[in-house]
Parts: sequence; structure tokens; C-alpha cells
Amino acid sequence: MTRLRTSIAALAALYLLAAPAYAAIELEPGMWQDTETGTEDGKPLKPDVSTDCMTPEEAKDPLKGLAAMSDIGEQCKTKDVKQSGNTVTLVVQCGGPNQMSADMTTTYTFVDRKHYTGTIKSTVTMAGKQITFDKKVDSKWIGACKK
Repeated sequence: MTRLRTSIAALAALYLLAAPAYAAIELEPGMWQDTETGTEDGKPLKPDVSTDCMTPEEAKDPLKGLAAMSDIGEQCKTKDVKQSGNTVTLVVQCGGPNQMSADMTTTYTFVDRKHYTGTIKSTVTMAGKQITFDKKVDSKWIGACKK
């Protein structure tokens, strides 16, 4: 299940790549700390904290940088993308009736160059079993990347 949870988080970030060009959103290059909390089928998940170095190129286009986490986009279709100021919302459907499927609504709010938050609401169906995820992501710039 941990691998599935990680895949879902990566999927959600991946679909930011599909967003049409809107107002530019830029972030600070450097080390970022992501804290993910939420529930699976209503039961609390253990918080997941990770760090990652964002390059200057990724910081200039964070939507594309977040998308680099996964390469399974061929199986998914972005149904709707909306940007309102510093907030981007995506509705994505993945898979099909004879395989794992996922319906996701992801919203990222870019607070400033050093902070963004997000929510990921998803329903995954695999082998006839349905799992719902409701997650929150809080990502903060914590300094320069370590070499």
C-alpha cells in the first residue's frame, strides 16, 4: 500500500504538467521540505516528510518540476485544469475498466516563492476494491541545496 500511496502522490503532481500556460508561477530554487498528511478510507495515515533539491530551471516552472516525479502519464487524462491567480486545480482520470483506475482532484496554492500547499482527493479502484485518499501537502523552502 505504501507504494500505491507514493504513486498517487506522484500522479497528482504529474498532472500539473498538463496545465495550459497561465500566469507564471515561480519558486525559490534550493532545498524544499514536503510534509504530506491525510487519510486512507477515513483512517489517518502516518505523516510523510521528505526533502528534495529544486534546480533553478525547475523553480522557474514549478508545474513542470513537480511533474518530473513520475512517468506514468500515458495512462491518464486531464479532464479539467483551472488556474485562479496563484491556485491551480486539476481533475484527472487514470487507467480503465480492466486495470487499476484513479480519479483525482488536486489543488495547489502557491503562497509565495518559498511556500506552497496542496490538497489531493482521490479514489483508486484496483481488483474491484475502492480506496479513497484525502491528503494535504505543505511544501516549504528550507535553504540552499547541499552539494
